Amino acid sequence: MVMGDLQFWSVSGFAHSLRAYARRRELPWYVASMLPIEYRRPRSTRLGKLAPDTFVAFVPDRARTSYDLAAEGQFQPFVLEVVSPSSVGRDQGDKRQAYAPLGAREYALFTPREGRPSTLAGYRRDADESFEPWPRDAQGRLWSEVLGLYLVARGALLQAITEDGELLLSPEEAEAARLRAEGENDRLRLRLARYEDPEEDGEGRY
Repeated sequence: MVMGDLQFWSVSGFAHSLRAYARRRELPWYVASMLPIEYRRPRSTRLGKLAPDTFVAFVPDRARTSYDLAAEGQFQPFVLEVVSPSSVGRDQGDKRQAYAPLGAREYALFTPREGRPSTLAGYRRDADESFEPWPRDAQGRLWSEVLGLYLVARGALLQAITEDGELLLSPEEAEAARLRAEGENDRLRLRLARYEDPEEDGEGRY
């Protein structure tokens, strides 16, 4: 699948943050990106194939080369497509019409942009099982019942936030946070060493 930098950065960062969060919380999630989903077409012997930019399924977390819907026994409850100028019609029309009957509970659409606001929208099943537009809250976020997380556009990235306000970091943000923590630990160790040995400050002991 071909995509531009903004789309790739959004997909990869979001998927990695969900995967790290699931492992940290020991959640029964399988997170994948651009993995082919094979399914039986209605009233046909032919297999259909879809490849969402990111999805989350409640199946064993193991490496796959494709997702066989018949073998896995369930469709992915959460699906994300990152929209590019060339994919608008396909993502908002064709794929929505495909995901709804297959059993998706939530279908998020994120359009990353530079220099102007990115957009976040989607569809989800309501109490009547209808696939309806997914309303944003007053802060422009989507609350995912499937993930138990808020989805939010931050610049050209799509990120998730826990109900108590924890931002799930992209790999770059996580590495920057790790380096800052290491630097702070080094400074604290140096200060402690000087406190324990006043001669380091030229005071001496008598």
